[in-house]
Amino acid sequence: MRIAIFTMMRLGPSLAYATASIFVLSMLLLESFPSSASAWWLHMTILPVMREPIHLLLAVPGIGIWSAMALLTLASIFGIRVALQPQRHHRSGFIHAHIALIATGLTMGRAAVAQAGLSDFTLPQFQRGDWSFLPLSYSPLGTFLFISVFLACICCHVRIIKSTLSA
Repeated sequence: MRIAIFTMMRLGPSLAYATASIFVLSMLLLESFPSSASAWWLHMTILPVMREPIHLLLAVPGIGIWSAMALLTLASIFGIRVALQPQRHHRSGFIHAHIALIATGLTMGRAAVAQAGLSDFTLPQFQRGDWSFLPLSYSPLGTFLFISVFLACICCHVRIIKSTLSA
């Protein structure tokens, strides 16, 4: 039971990469079927969670939409292998989980920056143009992904500490 729980915890980054791959797929679906309600629903459901990491990935020179989808799918498949055989992939599992943590954390941070409203305390000369941050919008999918990836990172740290202490 304990092994199954830790395996499920280690699958968090793979779930994040799969969600990003599905977001790229939704972009392709919108390109092919712009009037499809289900394509719009899929895109708008994942948009708040994966907008920033995907746009950063697509901004890399030489990365197109198809190569981004292939890269994210391969990262998700590799994450399944890492979750099932953690003793063989200490460092790569660590890197895999922490890249996913940075991407999901970046999404949460950027969502807070993108929301703005008038500040309650402003100087008179800046009253018309002063903007302040509003709280992060609630996204159950984003919260679930962040927590699952965070737990996978904790598992990586615990595994590395145990292997260091036993050596």
